[in-house]
Order: sequence, then C-alpha cells, then structure tokens
Amino acid sequence: MNWIKQTACFLVFMCLAGTASVSRAQTWAEFFKQKKTQKKYLLQQIAAFEVYAGYLKKGYQIVDGGLTTIKDISNGEFKLHDAFISSLKQVSPVISKDTRIAEVIALQIGILKSFGAIKSSRFLSTDNLTYVSLVAEGLIAECYTDLEELLLVITSGKLEMKEDERLKRLDKIYTSMLDKSAFTQDFCNHTTQLIRQKASEQNEISELIRMFHFKE
Repeated sequence: MNWIKQTACFLVFMCLAGTASVSRAQTWAEFFKQKKTQKKYLLQQIAAFEVYAGYLKKGYQIVDGGLTTIKDISNGEFKLHDAFISSLKQVSPVISKDTRIAEVIALQIGILKSFGAIKSSRFLSTDNLTYVSLVAEGLIAECYTDLEELLLVITSGKLEMKEDERLKRLDKIYTSMLDKSAFTQDFCNHTTQLIRQKASEQNEISELIRMFHFKE
C-alpha cells in the first residue's frame, strides 16, 4: 500500500497532463480476464453480494442486520453461493452475525465501482487508462488477499482457531479493507478532479473553435 500512496497523486497528475488521445475504457470483464481461477472464484463471491448494489437501501440493511440479512436474501432473487452460506452455518453465531463481514464485502464492491467509474471516463487517454488500471490491479490484488483470509476465518475446518482468534483476524481484515477503501476514495476523487479540469479545458477549446467558425 505504501508505494501506491506515495506515488499515486504525482503519477496521476503526470499521466493526465500527457497525451489527450481518447480510448474506450476496458470492461471489468476484460480487466479480470487473465486472473487465476481462485481469484475468479473470489470475484464471483463478491458479485454474489450485489445485494449491496442498490446500495443506499439494501446496503445499509446488510450492515445493520449482518450476515443474517444476507442469508435471508440468498433464499430470494440474489442467491448467494451455497458453499459460502453453508460455511457460515458452521461457524459460531458471534462470527456469522458480525456486521464487519458484510462491511468488508461492501467495501470491496465500493472499490470496484469507484475504479470502474474512473475507467469509464472518455477523457482518459490510453496512457491514463493503463496507469489507472495498474493502480486498480495492485490494490484489488491486495483486496483478494484480505478476502481469501476472510473466507478462511469464517469457514469451519479451514483453520483451527478459537472464537476470539477469529474475531481478531476479522478485525485485522476489516481495518485493512477500510484503509484500502480510504485510499481508493482519495485516489479516485483526485483523479476525478483532474478529469473534470481536462473536460473543462476541452469544452473551452470546443467553444473557441465554434466561435471561430461562427465568425467566419
């Protein structure tokens, strides 16, 4: 995380100040196309939590109700992965109902959405898009590490741990994901500001061209 935090703002500025060529943003499917099978599985697990994708309403219900709410929703239209639900049934109620589990998933989805919004900007040149993708890939790779550990913590039989040990591991994962979410917000907000400046400059140029042709 440190190398990202130290270089992000400077490199974003340099990238956005470079070439102005417009490229079509890659889709998230293309972005994850080359990932390993295990990471694709984890991404599917995240996608299953698109209960958060309404997220003002359903998202807060998840945070308030913990995994009980998620489990109930899984019996309806959202249908969470059976293996994941089964693993939750095998751990203690203290773990399975801890709202931080749902929040970790929600934060991961938020990170994906934030980078997705940035990558869709038509004002990102090929170089800009490449850089943003590299930052996103590095950050999301770290998120996957957290999610892998989360699955170990909440899945019975994967690790022999007492309840208090699982809670400590969960707290560490939660804190780590909060840190990544905060960085994502800072990075995306700063990048968005620069994109808006670039868009404003482009609009001014277009207006000058329009006025010039009008006078002719």
